[in-house]
Parts: sequence; structure tokens; C-alpha cells
Amino acid sequence: MSNDSTTTHEKTKAIIDEAEGLLQGIDPSPFSPPAFNMLKAKIAEHVQDLVNESLRVSKRYRTDTVSAAHVERANEYLVLSTSRKIYRHLGTVGGIFLGTALSNILTMTLAGQYTGRATILSAVFGIVGAFMIALHIAKD
Repeated sequence: MSNDSTTTHEKTKAIIDEAEGLLQGIDPSPFSPPAFNMLKAKIAEHVQDLVNESLRVSKRYRTDTVSAAHVERANEYLVLSTSRKIYRHLGTVGGIFLGTALSNILTMTLAGQYTGRATILSAVFGIVGAFMIALHIAKD
């Protein structure tokens, strides 16, 4: 392990210890003892993730130090990443639906055979697929 990563690990540990110290002044009475321990563990986990992601953002922008903007961007990414994944998957499935609809319409056009059921099904897949893609774009 390099000296730089050891120093970063030590600094991260110090930040986590400081966050746990701040929790010592909080009244744990609304929480059961296992719940309060879980809360402390989750806060420590989030602090660790936030520090790591802030460092990644800082490196992405090729800066020597981590700025407040980097921490803010890292926090937004960590908080929003789970909901973004859902919408990303919706966009992917929507693309598949829209592609299926367009493929069916093209096949029917080239063959010159239009059936009521295939036309309605293609239209439904196209509308649902386009809606899912639009939802993904709007949430991204």
C-alpha cells in the first residue's frame, strides 16, 4: 500500500471517528440499542462512501485538493444513484419496447400485411416504450 493511500485511509478513519464522536451527544432514546448501533454503522458507512466518492470526483477533475463542490457532487451521486438506476433500467426496457414496435411496423410494411392485432400491439409497445424513455430522460 502506498504512503499516499495510507494517509488517505488514516484521514478517512479520523473523519469517521469524529462523526461517531458527534453521535455521542445525541439522545439515543428514540432508538432501540440495536437500531442506534445500526444508525452509527450506516453513518460511518456513508461517511466512508462520501469521502471515497469525493476523492474520485476530485481525481476526475484532476485537482490536487477536494473542494466543497466535489463533496456536494459526490453526495448527490450517492443519494441519487439508487433512484437513477431504476430510471436507467426503465429507459433500457423502453428502448427495447420501442425497437420491437418499430421492427414490427417495418416488417408489416415491407410484407404488406397489416393485421389489427399486430398493429395495435405495435402501437402499444411504441407508446409505452417512448414513455419509458421519456421518463428516463426527464429523471436524468
